[in-house]
Amino acid sequence: MPDTASDPASETVPGSALGDDLQARAAALLRSTANDLKRNDRDAEADLSLAPGAFAEYTSGRRPVTWELIERAARVWPVNERDLLPVRDDAPTGVRVCRAKESAATSRVIERGGGPYYEYRDTAMSRLSSYRPEWIRMLRTVDDDAPDNPAVEWNKGHLLYQFTYFVGPVNYYHEWEGVRHCVPMTTGDSVWGLPFGPHSFAARSDAEPAYILALTYGGDLTGDAQREIAALGTDAARDLALPSGADGALLASFLRARAMSAEELARRSGLSPDRVHTLCTGAGRAEWSELAALAPALGVPVRELLAPATRAHDGVSVRKGAGVRRWTYPDARRPAYRIAELAGDPLHPHTSALEVEVLTREEGGPPLTTHQHQYAYVLGEAPVTASWTRDGRSHTERLEPGDSAYAVPGVPLSLAAPEGGPAPRLLLLRIRGAVTPDVRFALGAMAADGIDRYVAEDRLWY
Repeated sequence: MPDTASDPASETVPGSALGDDLQARAAALLRSTANDLKRNDRDAEADLSLAPGAFAEYTSGRRPVTWELIERAARVWPVNERDLLPVRDDAPTGVRVCRAKESAATSRVIERGGGPYYEYRDTAMSRLSSYRPEWIRMLRTVDDDAPDNPAVEWNKGHLLYQFTYFVGPVNYYHEWEGVRHCVPMTTGDSVWGLPFGPHSFAARSDAEPAYILALTYGGDLTGDAQREIAALGTDAARDLALPSGADGALLASFLRARAMSAEELARRSGLSPDRVHTLCTGAGRAEWSELAALAPALGVPVRELLAPATRAHDGVSVRKGAGVRRWTYPDARRPAYRIAELAGDPLHPHTSALEVEVLTREEGGPPLTTHQHQYAYVLGEAPVTASWTRDGRSHTERLEPGDSAYAVPGVPLSLAAPEGGPAPRLLLLRIRGAVTPDVRFALGAMAADGIDRYVAEDRLWY
């Protein structure tokens, strides 16, 4: 921070500045927030008790933004501190790697029921995504598949969604609506589970490794959505909740949002009032031709009238490895990878869980590029070479068995098998971040220079 003690006119807010890596984005957020509130430099300085010229110095980056300035702005303006805090980028090359030895160094034993129950290890995480992925070894062994085995210690369920990949003889226990279940699992099996379902795991044998990759993630439930709902309260959360697959509840919600009667929607869409009432109550499902008439009548895309429906049974979707769909990618003529589709659910269409067998030995081959945040874990005994480019720079890493990695959206990640060795296998879990399809469509509809300004607003617009 510059020394301003000799110049009272250049008043600054005292205290610790944000880190250098955050300053440019913090300055852009400060400018963007002032723009949204219609505060020019003079008005912002009056609101925040700053000397003339100080606000321009903050928003231009000539003076570092401090925590105290952010706190002052949050007290004076109708914003939260988090609105002015940039996200830390801990994957500047596009990929963040966690070595197996680094994972082992995080090992800790969790006790339940008076004895050791799990060994936990961290794997690759990033501040840019909601992944909280763990390697977990079962330390409790059972000799049956009874869901009420007294040796099994249950948790209370957690907020995060959980995709689980199984290695070795592991029993998966889950409870839904008071009923407990046990599913014997083995290597290659997987499961996707809804939040707050109690569950547990135990080994069926001490003779071979028994562990899981518990890839938990927040999805849309964490972050701003959870904080907003927490402020609104439980009653509001219950009112906002929409049942799975409830097209009628979704349609009725749009009518309330537009203060529109069923009769008015019928008049606009050409459907009969009775039919609109039937659709709103959920007593019937709209045909495609009806959706095509209702959507423009409401001024929304057709997709907004289609409610996603979970296929989870008793809170989980289980997929056995022996019966999963498999195909080659990019295509059968150029089979660089053999893909297996693991557990998932239509409730999360932008979550993809895949087991990838690397067939190509050519570095820089067909990339596995996606709009999603991407997590990778090297299974089996064979290493793999990962290569990618970002900001015009090329990168290559050799990933050994047990290594894991995180890749930011859009990184063209290419994988190659070693010469003369077996084909490597990786687990990939891809999830959507805060950039929803609505945001992506909005970016695509912006004016020519809009995206650059959206990323880092740098000017007063009025």
